[in-house]
Amino acid sequence: MEKTSNLQRAFWTFLGYMLVGPFFGALAIALILGGAPFFGLGELLPTDLPPVGAATVTVFIWSVMPSAVAAIIAVPFVLRCGRFSWIGAAVAGIAGFALIAILTEIPFRDLFAQLAFLAGLVSLAVRQALVAGSILEN
Repeated sequence: MEKTSNLQRAFWTFLGYMLVGPFFGALAIALILGGAPFFGLGELLPTDLPPVGAATVTVFIWSVMPSAVAAIIAVPFVLRCGRFSWIGAAVAGIAGFALIAILTEIPFRDLFAQLAFLAGLVSLAVRQALVAGSILEN
């Protein structure tokens, strides 16, 4: 069996971020919005949020852009050494979110820091999925 090249790893990393990243982001928002009232944390959320389904679909569609930026940040590291660190994944996710959020004027600007943190966690989850799928070296 041939060894996987770094170019192949970079290709699958980009696809992973573009496909799995938005899914994980939408799943996280669905869990947060659906679970907050159950755990008594509903008062921490803004009052004018859309319904869970609409918010989840919106996040899924919108998060393609920050996922692309995060992938563009991560791919050079994968091309060079076949992997990137967990801190690199977190930074890529936060930077991708911050850049696109600033350029597109997202609503709920008061939640910017929390959403950036969530973007970093989603990026970590995508990296871990790529490692678990043997696409990236650990």
